[in-house]
Amino acid sequence: MCQPPRTNIETRRVVIAGAGPAGLLFQALLHNRNKAIGARVMYDVTLVESRPDLGQLSTEELKAHRSWMIGLAGHGLEAVRSVPGLYDKYLAEVGISVTEVDLFLGAKKMSMGSGATGDQESFIVDRNFIVAALARYAKDNMNSQFYTSKYETEILYVDSENHRVLIRDKSTKEEEYLSYDLLVGADGVRSTVREALVKRHFDFELQVSDIFSTFKAVHIQRPEAMKNNSMSVLPGCLPSFNGICLPETGDLVCLSMGVPRNEFDSISSDIKSSDPKVVAQYFKENFKVCELSEESYTDLATQWVNQRWNRTGQVHCNRYSSTECKIVLMGDSAHATSPSIGMGMNTALRDAQKLNELLDKFEDDLDLTLPQYSIDRVPEGNALSDLALNLYCFDQKVGMRSMIVSGIRTGMHSLFPSLVAADPNTLIGLPNVTLSKVYQMASEMGSLKKHRAINQRIRHEFFEKEVGMVKEKPKLSLMKHALVVVPVAACAVSMFIQYQQ
Repeated sequence: MCQPPRTNIETRRVVIAGAGPAGLLFQALLHNRNKAIGARVMYDVTLVESRPDLGQLSTEELKAHRSWMIGLAGHGLEAVRSVPGLYDKYLAEVGISVTEVDLFLGAKKMSMGSGATGDQESFIVDRNFIVAALARYAKDNMNSQFYTSKYETEILYVDSENHRVLIRDKSTKEEEYLSYDLLVGADGVRSTVREALVKRHFDFELQVSDIFSTFKAVHIQRPEAMKNNSMSVLPGCLPSFNGICLPETGDLVCLSMGVPRNEFDSISSDIKSSDPKVVAQYFKENFKVCELSEESYTDLATQWVNQRWNRTGQVHCNRYSSTECKIVLMGDSAHATSPSIGMGMNTALRDAQKLNELLDKFEDDLDLTLPQYSIDRVPEGNALSDLALNLYCFDQKVGMRSMIVSGIRTGMHSLFPSLVAADPNTLIGLPNVTLSKVYQMASEMGSLKKHRAINQRIRHEFFEKEVGMVKEKPKLSLMKHALVVVPVAACAVSMFIQYQQ
């Protein structure tokens, strides 16, 4: 059926900074808006990304670019499926559906079965694989008349007053200005776009920190003890370390392990060694979760020594948009977070979906859409980062007790759902449950406030020592201690006797 000719169509220039999941999904959503019958706005999209286009790589080539495994839960899956055909044709084959959760306490495996996920759908995918899939969708489907991609191109500066950005091609070093009617900042933790809001709005609040954890991740052959459809939680998997093991394609698993920064200096020097043989031997002696094959120990150790210790950022903002600047933030530029609850990418994808829905609601009126986007998404983004940091405790003993309480509550809720409220952990990612609702529940139960107080204390004490505000005093030897304490005690006794006389 032919569409009637369109009249009075406005062309709106959109610059999307960052070809991560949020930016790529939003450009696909804008493409769908352009195809809609009766559309009165055509979105002319220019995508700017400093890294190469992963969508140009073959399946075999992409394997060399494996990154972090990420779980797509209800929030993210709903967002991806809002673009017809995107999930089924481009994403379904690059990840693994997870139906079970296992908890390993040492070598003891506690299977929570399919009940642990309940009605929750979970899809595990490598971060770079989903980026490549979204990029391929753009290449295959998006009209070149209203779409331009500029990979390996940096955004140097945002001139928010004149609504333009300065970009530079990394290979030719050529610079040019791009004018925009809407600038989407999906450019990560160190966002250049976000800087424009800092400069323009005196009431813009921004906090950038790290997740207070140092970690590494390796991709190895799946051990027999772990199922290919199960997520494995590994508290205390190594001394001072917590870990998680996620299945991936090719019968592999991604094993991620991290240690709090305040304990990093105290972990064994063997785990910090640059010698794969030393690292392999350390894992053989200390990784009690399960035994690996000799080949896997070697593979793990080789990957381990060939990567740096990783630290990811965390971002809090009190607004995600500016009508004056014609800017909107999404993903890590708005709410970068710890991966501990697996909702970072889900929330980024949800940002794109919700912004698109607001464009529907307000008939493409940016003056109405942008303020409402902040109103709707700021509670979600800040709930995300606070839950990810404080649902779990930096104090391992407190954290273990909280995990046991959480397990008991989950079991009691399954038996007596009308008497015992669900544990907040089990609601994270459900499509009909917002993160701000989970945050409120965890706050009311007291666990979030308790952990936050402990975590802030530990973090601040570490900061004081790290920057030299507080220096550890040298410990006195027993003899020196006696030389100080005995005279002082004798003096105190003498004064007491004189006072009694």
